[in-house]
Amino acid sequence: MERRKGERYVVPEIYRKYITLKVRKVSGEFVPMELLDFSPNGIRIKSSYGLSVNSEIECLISAPKSLTKEVPFIGKIKYCIQDESEGDYLMGAEIIESSDRSGLKIFSEIHDFIKERMGEIF
Repeated sequence: MERRKGERYVVPEIYRKYITLKVRKVSGEFVPMELLDFSPNGIRIKSSYGLSVNSEIECLISAPKSLTKEVPFIGKIKYCIQDESEGDYLMGAEIIESSDRSGLKIFSEIHDFIKERMGEIF
């Protein structure tokens, strides 16, 4: 049963360079993670290391080719499973806090624009 509120925007591998996600490590540095999909309420990510369920993560989402602004938000890890075939971890996080909700909404519009353009290119 689907429990998500709102539409999920899938980020196909071919245009992940247009929408990026960075997560702050314990050391304080931000490291890139693969953003698989997002919505105004949550994200699904892939990483070479796992994060604890219920832990909070500080994130920055950006569209480097379109906007110079990074939109910060806090997420809470809802699940973390290891992908046996690749050894990476698949995680889902709920967006629990953002000082820029309108900035997050812009990413759905950027997603639609990129998807439209990619259809013309490929």
